[in-house]
Amino acid sequence: MMKDEERVKVEGSASMYKDLSTGVIINTNVEEIKQARLRKKAKIARKSQEKALKNEVTDLRSELSELKELIKKLVD
Repeated sequence: MMKDEERVKVEGSASMYKDLSTGVIINTNVEEIKQARLRKKAKIARKSQEKALKNEVTDLRSELSELKELIKKLVD
């Protein structure tokens, strides 16, 4: 754990500190961290679902094209 003299409070925030040795901003509010992790998980899940839907639409378009070709062959 870092010593208190190795970090300074970020102005305007009650739970943010700057690590003076690395310059990294650290959030010490556990609830905010949990909420950020939940938002990140939700975003990843949403992106995954979007990708799956795009793939499904691509597959459906391909199948539709195949059906159209088959219909054209049957009609001719």
